[in-house]
Amino acid sequence: MTTVYSVVGEHRDDPARLLALGSDGQHYVLTLPSSAAFPVEPGDDWELDATRPDPEDMLLERPVP
Repeated sequence: MTTVYSVVGEHRDDPARLLALGSDGQHYVLTLPSSAAFPVEPGDDWELDATRPDPEDMLLERPVP
């Protein structure tokens, strides 16, 4: 199954390191320009978006235009 990612924050000291929430409910770090994702536990060194998606909502099928 493909994991869908939603960016939910960035690292306070390195804005090229993005915090993503996977549709599997796990947080991942994405370092730009690389496309690799690695599991991470977000702590105080991450600036989180005020609103984050529910992982189950990320799995909803949407019509292709």
